[in-house]
Amino acid sequence: MIKLMITCREASQITLQADDRSVPLTERLSVRLHQRICGNCRRFSRQVELMRQASARWRKYTNE
Repeated sequence: MIKLMITCREASQITLQADDRSVPLTERLSVRLHQRICGNCRRFSRQVELMRQASARWRKYTNE
């Protein structure tokens, strides 16, 4: 069952867990819906993505 409105804490947890597990469609949709109305969580998601990209580049750089 889809939980329509999740809290910022729940959205943050799901965003961070995306690297560790496969996030079900219902949770992804809940996060997206939450981010549509919460600018802080949108910003957090962008920051997490930036850190993931930077970390991937660093791993590639150090393995060459």
